[in-house]
Amino acid sequence: MLSRRSACANVPAMRRANAGPSVVVIALLLALPILGIRAEPALARGTFKPRIGLSMGIEPAAGSQEIAAGPSTPVVYHGGSVMRDVTIHTVFWAPDGYRFDGAPAAGVLGYEPLIKQFLVDVAHDSGTTSNLFSVLAQYGDARGPGSYRISYDPSADSIDDTDPYPPRRRQCASPYGVATCVTDLELQEEIDKLIGADDPAERGLSNLWFVFLPPDVDTCSEVGECATNVYAGYHSLSNLGHGLTIYAAIPDPLIELTPSPGSDPEGNPEAESTIDTIGHETIEAITNPTGDAWMDPNGYEVADKCEDAPTEGTPLGFAPDGSPFNQVINGHEYLIQDIWSNARGGCVQRSTATASAPPLHTIDLRQFSPRVSGSIGVAARVPVTVALIRAGTTAVATARTETRADGSWGPVTLRARDGAQHAVGDDRDQLEVLYGDSPASPEPDLIQTGDGGNPFTESGFTGWFDLDNGYAVTGSDVTLGPCSQTGVLSLRIGAALSEPPADLCQTETDAAVVQARGLGPGTQITMSSEDNRGEYALRPDGALVKLTVALGEPDSVSALGNDQLPFGPTGFPTCAAFLRIGTVRCSGLVLHAGGLGVRGGDVLTLVNRAGRRLTALHVAHLRVHIIGDQTRIASGTCQPGDYYGEQITSPPTSDAVGDGIAGSGTICPASGRADGLSTGDIAQTDDFSGGQTETAVPYIASTAPIDDETLYGSFDASAQSGLAGPNDSIVATGVPVALTITGAASRRPVFHAANVDTAHGVAVSALTPGSYVATWVLHDANGDTRTVTTRFVDEA
Repeated sequence: MLSRRSACANVPAMRRANAGPSVVVIALLLALPILGIRAEPALARGTFKPRIGLSMGIEPAAGSQEIAAGPSTPVVYHGGSVMRDVTIHTVFWAPDGYRFDGAPAAGVLGYEPLIKQFLVDVAHDSGTTSNLFSVLAQYGDARGPGSYRISYDPSADSIDDTDPYPPRRRQCASPYGVATCVTDLELQEEIDKLIGADDPAERGLSNLWFVFLPPDVDTCSEVGECATNVYAGYHSLSNLGHGLTIYAAIPDPLIELTPSPGSDPEGNPEAESTIDTIGHETIEAITNPTGDAWMDPNGYEVADKCEDAPTEGTPLGFAPDGSPFNQVINGHEYLIQDIWSNARGGCVQRSTATASAPPLHTIDLRQFSPRVSGSIGVAARVPVTVALIRAGTTAVATARTETRADGSWGPVTLRARDGAQHAVGDDRDQLEVLYGDSPASPEPDLIQTGDGGNPFTESGFTGWFDLDNGYAVTGSDVTLGPCSQTGVLSLRIGAALSEPPADLCQTETDAAVVQARGLGPGTQITMSSEDNRGEYALRPDGALVKLTVALGEPDSVSALGNDQLPFGPTGFPTCAAFLRIGTVRCSGLVLHAGGLGVRGGDVLTLVNRAGRRLTALHVAHLRVHIIGDQTRIASGTCQPGDYYGEQITSPPTSDAVGDGIAGSGTICPASGRADGLSTGDIAQTDDFSGGQTETAVPYIASTAPIDDETLYGSFDASAQSGLAGPNDSIVATGVPVALTITGAASRRPVFHAANVDTAHGVAVSALTPGSYVATWVLHDANGDTRTVTTRFVDEA
């Protein structure tokens, strides 16, 4: 856990610029077609997850049934790199007292020799289209098509590792009581030691390391998530200071159960169960080595989607013992699961399709900026219309342009009809991009950052909130989390890009620590995540959307925290204006900053001691009138197009992509009238900073005379204003309460006092006997009012 220190020593200065007159009321904001589309959940809900932390491509434990991953859902490209020209390395780790099983029968290869034979066969047939590895050609990246080019020489690329396992005190606890249990980190450390610190040629995206464990050794990637109860294997990435290493962990299937004969055309059920896992993890590691290349929207990779029986395709024949086989590789027969093919839209045994990453549309967004840019990925000129949609159906701002000859467009500025700008950056926002109106025009993009599933459990993509509350900055480093399944992460410190965070991602914590000495209050730090955030019915390939956020000061204090992370995040700078008391407070930077007189229309800029602008709050024109204890505002004004009510204060996670918060929330209407909005949380979010403008209208807690009271002659009229306090208490506010008394029948005023919220009230002379109406009007410094009406009788 990173230490967190108060930022009190770095008290910022607050500057105010008055915005002048009130905004123009918008009679008609936009006339624009809006897609009635929400991304449908791409995955039936279930307990199985395709990842555990950075352990990717989880193959369920033998004999267990995975929840189907949506057979009609394609895998999509997330912007990262695939592996090419891969050399496979095998490590059979069995210290003294442990061994891998020998041949089960005469003429049959033992466990280790059969695995080596399989990988030799895969390398021998490399480049052909006759087996399951041929699907690799259709999963490329920005460099071009994918390729089936695999090398393996057991004499040079295999190690019989006899190093002892770590001491028992360091080992994991096997759920089924297996005496020896090594952690995922211990597997990484062993690989790192075998490669050595000075052999970078055996690391990186051209090398895949398999570690095999003997039958009486369990392994866990997290506490309670182990080979004996969860998985048959996984692939992952490691960087222990010597460079990126792609690896796969393969426990022996006997740790789970004894594979039954009938699925073993080579005659060794134990080894052939492992071979099926090797095929699974090899293809997934190549197509998604660092978690940002090919997978479906919920994290299922190309083998995950086809790993349940019956997905082994039509048998090519049967071995002498009756076992079917569906693969013939270098003349040997194997039975291996099918692999997902986007070209076929289903699971296949082999493929002749070849493709690079599709020419995806790209969209570039910076949080709290109204400027948007992008590209359609091909050279063409088409009209472009961008609409910022809130509350599901309301387009609050648009921008129009045309692509350049190379297909790029923008940046354009999002504006309402009256010219007022609006910025992106809230996970409730939806962004719709339309391209022309002819049948040949590209399909539109619908971007919903708040429908991204849960990146903290490796499902879906990160949104704005996750980025804002997923980092810790100190004077010497920046920690990012999660660092897997976040698309292509980049960190810019000043003008320089850091080492790719994905290369530094720690498997056990799903956090990346980027060393950067000398970070101070003047250092500008930004983080970007480019990911496929545009997959929906009309755009099955999706769109690559880049989100960029600014990081706060070193060692600042987080206002919200984030219990989804293994470290304490530092602060995301925001300010809130409290109109009732005319002040402003900031969080994520200092414990308290305030004292200014503020009003609607002000722009408050927070500047630190180094002169760096941290944030700026645009104070909303927010004024309301409430009658009694009504839950809806009777009348008032608000900031058109901005979100009204409570902010997002916890990670907007969901079970699957499509189940998030995008399109939700309430906004101030284009008219700027607050009539009918809730009185529960009278606040608006500034879309240029994420800050808030709030007002709270005190209650008229008590009146004298009370409702329906009978009086005799003169009396003292009084009222008390207050706000709700702890334990059902009322905290006095001292806000003036005016009183007007009128005859119940005549409606003519007979008495008026400007303020009866005083220590002794205001004396009222005896009234003509009869019924009266008392109208109590609370009026605070912001111009907010609350009106309460009571009746009483005066009998002289």
